[in-house]
Amino acid sequence: ASAADAASLATSRASGVEGGGAPATPLPAQRQATPSEVAAVQIAHALVLERDQVSWLTTAVGSGPMVQCLIKRDKSGLDMLYPQYRCYLQTPDGDRFIMAARKRKKSNSNNYVISTSIKDLARHSESCIGKLRSNFIGTEFVLYDDGYNPRKLPKDAVNGKDKDGRGVRKELALCLNTQNVVGAPSPRKVRGILPQLNDKKPTEYKPMSEEETILQREKEGRLENEFMVVLSKQPRYNNSTGKYSLNFAGRVKLASVKNVQMVYAGQEEVLMQFGKIGKNDFILDFQYPFTPMQAFAFGLTSLAYKLANEGG
Repeated sequence: ASAADAASLATSRASGVEGGGAPATPLPAQRQATPSEVAAVQIAHALVLERDQVSWLTTAVGSGPMVQCLIKRDKSGLDMLYPQYRCYLQTPDGDRFIMAARKRKKSNSNNYVISTSIKDLARHSESCIGKLRSNFIGTEFVLYDDGYNPRKLPKDAVNGKDKDGRGVRKELALCLNTQNVVGAPSPRKVRGILPQLNDKKPTEYKPMSEEETILQREKEGRLENEFMVVLSKQPRYNNSTGKYSLNFAGRVKLASVKNVQMVYAGQEEVLMQFGKIGKNDFILDFQYPFTPMQAFAFGLTSLAYKLANEGG
């Protein structure tokens, strides 16, 4: 294929596909993308990112070769207990910074601020685009945009918005980690809930009460057709090594309890994968229906220290 053909292929795949939810019929076996196809897709996404960073981070990417990213954990400085996680888009011309996250101080649970800036990760800054909050033991994570908790709207808010136009927060994803018995050899299980897409954007979902949150609706079996469900792909047990393993097609080199792949129920095609490649380096790959920020949030849930799971 020519360079023009590759660029055309990348642009079409970066633009997304119609519809949402799990396909009704089994997907064909996932074809391994060629290096030239991967490079073309990465370049196409870099061009879109250059035009509008926030829009790219909050829009579902296309299906096809997964977008390939790198997450670097920075434990330097005085805040070793609150490392910064920096996410980069990997391109033939080098890694491009796209977003960062840091665990909030003075928080009893894993609460993160997601920012478009490496330097400014304050939760009320203009760079903040999302917040990831968990319960105390790290088994339930909810991703929000930068809006207000409905119980904490400013008193001078007009029509549900402050003077800067910021309103009630949207719920963008729910990630549930099944507890494992400490010391048990079985891998952890992850269940993700994503709002259905409208023109490649997550449908706006702004619950005004606890009863209508995605978490509560999931617990009560009231998700209906407004949401998509993704599940962690269960690793195969290797009798010779006595370990569980997943096929990351060479992207992940190290065994870790943090390694995970997300799929639709009953399907084989990987929609998002996260894995350890070094002491403080991890890969993050994803495709439709994930937005970059949703995929990053799912990666952060794996990085978070969980009392209910073993470290790795």
